[in-house]
Amino acid sequence: MRRDHSQQLGARYRVLLRAYPKGRRREELLDTLLEGAPADRRRPSGREVVNLLRHGLRARLGRPGSKGVVAVAVLVALIGGFAGAAGTARVAWELAPEYPSGAALDAIAATVFPGVRANAEPDRGGLFTDVSERGTADVLLWGHTEDFGFSGVTIYPDKWFIPGDYRLWTVEAQERLVKEGWQVGDAEITGPTWTATGEIDDTGRTFSATRDGLAIKVESMTDVVDTPAGSFYVTARLDRLVPGFVGPAGALGLVAGALIGWLVAGWASRRTEFARAAPRAVTLLSSVVALVLLLPQALVGLAALISEMLSNGPPIRPFWSLSLTYGYGCTLAGIVAFAVALLAAVLARHPAEDPTAETP
Repeated sequence: MRRDHSQQLGARYRVLLRAYPKGRRREELLDTLLEGAPADRRRPSGREVVNLLRHGLRARLGRPGSKGVVAVAVLVALIGGFAGAAGTARVAWELAPEYPSGAALDAIAATVFPGVRANAEPDRGGLFTDVSERGTADVLLWGHTEDFGFSGVTIYPDKWFIPGDYRLWTVEAQERLVKEGWQVGDAEITGPTWTATGEIDDTGRTFSATRDGLAIKVESMTDVVDTPAGSFYVTARLDRLVPGFVGPAGALGLVAGALIGWLVAGWASRRTEFARAAPRAVTLLSSVVALVLLLPQALVGLAALISEMLSNGPPIRPFWSLSLTYGYGCTLAGIVAFAVALLAAVLARHPAEDPTAETP
């Protein structure tokens, strides 16, 4: 029985010890852990798990006397986590339900605009839209514009304007949506703000409603140019809410990407630790350039991811959109810089002076 316990414990220790780079250190630690474990223990304690993972991941970085390598690895892990979250979330979004069409879309339009001929126009582009309508080659070369975002459906009356009082119409529209099972929010006053008093000039109303993974935002206003007397301008925008599986997918991608980033940084560090000055310098300088270019958009993207997960409303743009719009050139240059750093590490000689650690 004791032998069975030891075998089970040893197998579990071996899984944890994979946090350490390959080498004799793993077997030495395993022997020490098994010798010090109580006879009836079947699994590592929580404290042992934390310590083995923490020290193992630190050992992956090599350079035991350096704190800078830890800071660099953390930053690379942040970028890797952002990239992993963006990739898995993007794939998960492909499973999002399509917008209603046909009779189902007509029913929504009729609920918002009863007795009025209404039009429903989906944005071009499928899941995402870019008003510049760039082709695939242009996007690969230049990225998207700042108007890149999730697609939606715009619903509006045939003549854009509805006669009557927008206040009363808004209340009735809310009541109609409630009857159809929508969760309707309170209407807000909209209009320009008076400079002298700071008060809003009441010229419109807006409210949102949600149902079945969809959100609809209804806006009415009277200060649109050429609004007929006694009428108001009104539109409704249909958007998707974030599907429930996108958040967990992004979180898993974040953890996986951060781990990969840490391991890659550790591999490059150990690979160049005892290399000649030239490959070390190229790896370091290229990594710094890549961090300067990629870290800001990664931090902004991760903040947007957290905001998206906490929000109850539809996302306007993907949390990674900055990498494809304003930061597109930085993204490409940063990827090239990282590639140069890794290539320099590949061309560096193996750290022959460190026999206890081999490349994973």
